[in-house]
Amino acid sequence: MTARKPSSVGVARRKQILAAARELFSLKGYRGASLRDVAAQVGLTLAGVLHYFPSKEELLAALLQERSEADTTWFEETWEELGSFRLAVRELMIRNMDTAGVMRLFVTLSAEACDPEHPAHDFFVQRYRTSRELFSTTLAKAQSRGEVAVRATGPVLIAVLDGLQTQWLIDPEFDLLASLEAYLDTITP
Repeated sequence: MTARKPSSVGVARRKQILAAARELFSLKGYRGASLRDVAAQVGLTLAGVLHYFPSKEELLAALLQERSEADTTWFEETWEELGSFRLAVRELMIRNMDTAGVMRLFVTLSAEACDPEHPAHDFFVQRYRTSRELFSTTLAKAQSRGEVAVRATGPVLIAVLDGLQTQWLIDPEFDLLASLEAYLDTITP
């Protein structure tokens, strides 16, 4: 027996619920926003939301997975389009700054997910493993193209990006892009 393909209405409703959850989790944090809040935002009952996402944890997992996949695809396409690792990293940071609510959600959830009991813990363990591998591969490719002058590591790049984003979220007057450029000056020709 094959699984039934979701209807276009169902796909649209899931996207609507994900968008509402993204906004509410960004504003209130994962623990501060309820499924009832999400339901109210999209004009559904709690049962209506649970039809699409059987639990708050599954909604969170879908939201995080959606953004993670979109970010990875976006970065790879942008790097190829611009032909410059440095410019692609800069554009990634600008993109994140333009969606500060989503950035705040990721920063907050990644901090909360340090608790092994947090529903997003396993997601972030896997996300950081995947990100370390992806950025290590990306940096090796950039180095082979002559775009990175020194042997930079994926974990260090992730730490720099995460740290700069956190500082900017805490203090919006912090010049994130200037600090990013200063770091990129140390690894690019």
